[in-house]
Amino acid sequence: MRMSLATLLFAAAVVFAPALHASGAVRDDGERRLALLIGASNYPVDSIGADVSLLGPKNDVALLIRALRAAGVADEDMIVLADGLEETGVDRAADGMPTHAEILAAFADMSGRVRPGDSVLVYFSGHGSRQPQLPGHPPELIEANGYDEIFLPLDIGRWQGAQDDRQAGVENALIDDDIGEFINGLRARDAFVWLVVDTCHSGTADRSGGGGEWRTREVLPEMLGIPGDAIAHAETVARASRAAGPSRPEGPVSVGGGGIVAFFAAHSGQLALEGPLPRTARPGERKNHGLLTYQVAQALLSGEAGTYRDLAYRVLNGYDDWGARAPAPLFEGELDRPVFGLGEAGERAWPVERMDTRRTVVGAGALDGVGEGAVFRLNVIDPDTGGPHPSFPGPYFMQAAEVGQTQTVAELAAYGGEPAARRVPPYGFLTASLEDSGVRWTVSVALERAPARPAAAERRALDALAALRAAAPETLNAPVEWTDEPGGADVRIAIDGGRAWLMRGAETLTRSGRFATPSIDLETLASVPDVRAAIERELRGVARARNLIRAATALQDGPGMHDLFVRGYLYRASPPARLPETARAPDDWACSLPDASNIPQGAVAFTQMGASLLDVMDVRHCDIIYLEIYNAGETPVDVTPLYIDAMAGVHRMPYLGDDRVRIEPGAPPRVVWAGISSYDWTSGTPAPVGLERLVLLAVRRDAAASLPWDFAYLTQPALPATRSGGGSGLERFLNDAAFGGGTTRSAHRGGALDDRAGAMLFQWRVLPPDGAE
Repeated sequence: MRMSLATLLFAAAVVFAPALHASGAVRDDGERRLALLIGASNYPVDSIGADVSLLGPKNDVALLIRALRAAGVADEDMIVLADGLEETGVDRAADGMPTHAEILAAFADMSGRVRPGDSVLVYFSGHGSRQPQLPGHPPELIEANGYDEIFLPLDIGRWQGAQDDRQAGVENALIDDDIGEFINGLRARDAFVWLVVDTCHSGTADRSGGGGEWRTREVLPEMLGIPGDAIAHAETVARASRAAGPSRPEGPVSVGGGGIVAFFAAHSGQLALEGPLPRTARPGERKNHGLLTYQVAQALLSGEAGTYRDLAYRVLNGYDDWGARAPAPLFEGELDRPVFGLGEAGERAWPVERMDTRRTVVGAGALDGVGEGAVFRLNVIDPDTGGPHPSFPGPYFMQAAEVGQTQTVAELAAYGGEPAARRVPPYGFLTASLEDSGVRWTVSVALERAPARPAAAERRALDALAALRAAAPETLNAPVEWTDEPGGADVRIAIDGGRAWLMRGAETLTRSGRFATPSIDLETLASVPDVRAAIERELRGVARARNLIRAATALQDGPGMHDLFVRGYLYRASPPARLPETARAPDDWACSLPDASNIPQGAVAFTQMGASLLDVMDVRHCDIIYLEIYNAGETPVDVTPLYIDAMAGVHRMPYLGDDRVRIEPGAPPRVVWAGISSYDWTSGTPAPVGLERLVLLAVRRDAAASLPWDFAYLTQPALPATRSGGGSGLERFLNDAAFGGGTTRSAHRGGALDDRAGAMLFQWRVLPPDGAE
């Protein structure tokens, strides 16, 4: 279920009188933070069939309880409706079950509690779907597509048929209008609402969702018993209603004085995923979570997100790389407000226990934003004064050696030019602050599927994988680590049908078509060493693409970007009126650059499209992306544009006219362009489609610097000898990201930023033409 913000804002606009806001009530005891958490896991088999229960929602609710407590929200200020909560280990009982009646009662309860100035988190986790919009809707509430998006409570029933009542349809379905009415009621009382929907609606979903316990949170309409003629009838009624009166507005509608921000797990038509997280944790510590919920909770627990926009960036970056069909979360509303009324995020300190003279256990783990290679600063507190201990001024730095879900084993280490301390301070009370969250370079790999009776080529592949697994890490060309848990692996390998398939994240094995899973034809490789080299080469490519994205994420909005202004434009290409008879596909036609020196007149600015860096646009064959870059500072900035395609290819993108990377201060804007192609008409084969990214790597330079920093060499298959070792912190950081072998597991973000570096990350979905296979 992905309900548009406009839908939710308008669903009950006519219900509430303006006088609710006109009262001018002022909060009398400061802003309060309230939460309504709804998670449905164990759905009834007799209503929607077998194999639809979810493992994640109960864990999601438990995780959010922990995150909200850490943010200072009291248990009595939460209303919790979740089944199976007692199985999660959280020390709080649910206030009720996520049934239709109890959800509506909780809506009424929360509406009665809220006061002007409050912030309210409204959270849904579970299955979503859609049903035909039924007769009886006011004209202003007619959906453009003829459907109501619905959340499935635990007691969801079957299709009941239209009865001229908008509550008819699927029995006990919670429709978007119900949720919109509730939210607008809160806002009309001057409350700020943060809506988080970790569920999806997608009419073309593949419910298998990948390996391990990864699956989607979507139930198809036919599983609810909705017949095809009811869908057709609803669409006819919707068309007639739209013709007879005004339709729902496209954009947000302001209701009352309260604001709203909304986080959705996926764009319309995409899948919301749940699976075992964090993938870096030990198998026994992983639990199924919704991907959106996990990233939101982790950001809250880390304390590093000051505004909803900061939080959205952390969520977006946490989705990382999930294959060609990677989901993209959606964020709308007042993103520049402080997260849940917390104001600017402050530094967090965690308790520390001594293990021995060089090791400690820090009470923070992957959930708190601790990554591989993370560095803590120890704070030694005098128990008598409560201040810094005079006998142990430090500094004491400790690097993460073993990161668990909620705690980390850390060892004394050198950092920031300071040598490692000789021993952990033996006296005083210890706490730890996260100095550097670390960047993980390793890619975890698992064998997910192998034939019971492998053919000769498949046997060579299994032997090659065994050899790779047994090899010493320093001998490998890719920073990989092997795991026996496919559900927690970054790359899952399936040996099947004479091919080695490499699935990323929660990607489903797709054997053909534009979204086919990358694979290696084993029949063309005659020996085990040949197969090993081919697999290692593919893993190196995946690692390089993933790690460059991670590096850009770590450098995002760093000093190198502070003087740059970047504006985006999209040029929509028009296909030829008629394809030649020799065309092999609907997109088998040559692209052209409308203007080789400027942004063409027909290009539309991202801002005019309502798009931002947080949006994932849909683009098609021969569309062109333009990024206009202006240096408003006083020193030069070297900017390298790198394009990362859906198949893990890394390419250096050109500038219009002058292809140099240096952008002088005050000079006319420079323009990077990226031509989108879904079909290679010269070779007659489809090009990669799916989620693709463009990274701008920026380094602020001294005016006297003669040689520019151009990181185009990061696209090369191997690191040139002249580039190995030495270099600046940024150069080592990016070299390790792109070419580090098995001995380079992680990196420090701070060392790279010391070189006045920064990055900006754009992303979009390349779609094949309709009907293309």
